[in-house]
Amino acid sequence: MKNAKSFIRGDKIIWVVLILLSLISLIEVYSSIGKFAYDTGKFAQNIDLSTFFLLFKHFAIICATYLVIVFISHINYQKFEQLAPVGYIISIILLAAALILYISGYSSKAAGRWIEIPFLGQLQPSEIAKYLLILFMARFLANSQDTIKEKKTFWIALGIIALVACPIFPQNLSTAGIIAVCCFTMMFLGNINKKYWIILAGIAATIFVIGLNTLGEQYGTGALKKDEVMRTATWGGRISEWLNDDLEANTQRNIALRAIAMGGLTGNHPGSTIQGRLLSESHNDFIYAIIIEELGSIGGLLILLLYTILFYRCVVIAGKSNNLFKILTVSGLGLSIYLQALINMGVAVGYLPVTGQTLPFISYGGTSYLLSGCAVGVIQSIAHSNKLLNKNNKALEEETEENINDNDKNQ
Repeated sequence: MKNAKSFIRGDKIIWVVLILLSLISLIEVYSSIGKFAYDTGKFAQNIDLSTFFLLFKHFAIICATYLVIVFISHINYQKFEQLAPVGYIISIILLAAALILYISGYSSKAAGRWIEIPFLGQLQPSEIAKYLLILFMARFLANSQDTIKEKKTFWIALGIIALVACPIFPQNLSTAGIIAVCCFTMMFLGNINKKYWIILAGIAATIFVIGLNTLGEQYGTGALKKDEVMRTATWGGRISEWLNDDLEANTQRNIALRAIAMGGLTGNHPGSTIQGRLLSESHNDFIYAIIIEELGSIGGLLILLLYTILFYRCVVIAGKSNNLFKILTVSGLGLSIYLQALINMGVAVGYLPVTGQTLPFISYGGTSYLLSGCAVGVIQSIAHSNKLLNKNNKALEEETEENINDNDKNQ
């Protein structure tokens, strides 16, 4: 038992939440992956064999993710701070490589959002860059406290964000939005001068205007019509569809809403999905709709509660941290996972336009699943360091109290 405790480090409640999410993931991915299994046809359209193969692959990724979390949780958090600049440079290189490969014709995946690696599969640089940027921002803000109120520090912070967010923005608007919210929150917690926040408001307004401009008659003009380097037509189509709210149209959003309506309060039990056979991303982007169809609104609320508990525990860990780097890192990573979950659920229930964000630790596994595990690993490493700090402080207090008592006896 003692060895198990030393092996599994970090916040126990977070571990419980992850296990529950993974169990739900296995059930719902198996229930909803049929259409994807048929479309991919891994075994000559043998749906049962293809489904089992994909489920086994998903299970393997879940197991690999837990090993990653355990491994990273055993690394001293100071290593993340030391290596953050290297990670930041790597993220920029990966983003540039994805765009160059697409423009040069070597990659056809989603307008440069993916890098195809032979024998290994697909890599999404924006997901890697999101977490590496958070680490680097935490380091920069923590090390800049002597000049944190100066305008120069503010502009350097914006530049650090822009170098990563700008290449992601044309291809993956929702991920760029998550990055912006997380980094601006970290800047706020890092005591950036409040008078410069009006500049951020101006930047946000400019981005909003650019977004509205995509909702032209053909969702872009000139070269943007081609929907190549900037996916303005994709943005425009999704936002326009969401704003028009045509419930009679046979869209993915409406199919998801029908799935939710069929679920009612208690659902139709796992494995009973009907709409999952129609949704092209029922195992991924719209898996929350399938969860509600099968487990009802109660199941949907349970999922929301689990993510809220996960985020709350990150807030608790940040509150117990003894330096700014740990506070900002846990806050940024925890918020990014929580925002991604909220966006995915918001899309499924029709509150947001389709974005392509997966549901962390539930959607069919891949780059996003493993990287979310890496983020939790860092959080657990910091949680473990906090426990060691508290343990040492208690030991020091006990030793001090014993010395005082000894002195009193001698007197």
